[in-house]
Amino acid sequence: MVKKQAPVEKVLVIRTASADGKSYGGFQWPKSGSVECRDWDPAPRCGNGLHGLQWGDGNWAHLSEAVDALWQVVEVDADLVVVIDSDKVKFPRGSVVYSGDMPGAVKLVLANEQRILATVKSITAASRKKSKGGSAPKTAASSGYHSRAASSGDSSTAASSGNSSKAASSGNSSTAVAKGKDTIAMSAGFDCFASAGENGCFALAWNDKGAKRTRIVVGYVGEDGIEADVLYRLNAKGKLEEVRN
Repeated sequence: MVKKQAPVEKVLVIRTASADGKSYGGFQWPKSGSVECRDWDPAPRCGNGLHGLQWGDGNWAHLSEAVDALWQVVEVDADLVVVIDSDKVKFPRGSVVYSGDMPGAVKLVLANEQRILATVKSITAASRKKSKGGSAPKTAASSGYHSRAASSGDSSTAASSGNSSKAASSGNSSTAVAKGKDTIAMSAGFDCFASAGENGCFALAWNDKGAKRTRIVVGYVGEDGIEADVLYRLNAKGKLEEVRN
């Protein structure tokens, strides 16, 4: 009997190009479909590859701030990705699945369920390693730029502070709070709560019983009335609402 091969794990890489789709060195990026580097070198250094931020993690200074910049999301086989000093990644080939503005690209990456679950899993694993006895903490907190905090279990709490910090919690009725600019908070569970700082965003899951599936809603601070450092939850219809004391 021939064994079926396991599906190749995919990751999403966010990147930018000029309005006409050109990047450093004049490389022309397609608006969609396959893209490949012809002088690929797997060495973990800049050059000889296609570059970007895997799942949006890394140094956003590598992304263009131009008003007319083309924001793209590239789907890449996970085993092809080479990390460059935790700053960005490079890869030999992939498939462009989005070309457009920044909100569209960020939402596509942030709302990806695989990313949310993977982030919660990796951060929680790190928290378990640091905790005595190897058990996951009910409450976790961290501070400082690029800090991370995670907790697991029903009614757990994760909080982090500092620019570009991340907070993730898993379990129903859990809470994720990330304070500081450009922060990200995620709760993987139902009836959860989350908040983020200035220019940040957060993601919450809910059970769409009508469609019989789980959905993810993203809140962007500064858009659609979402305020910084205000706790939000999802109502029965999957709409964000402020949590009032």
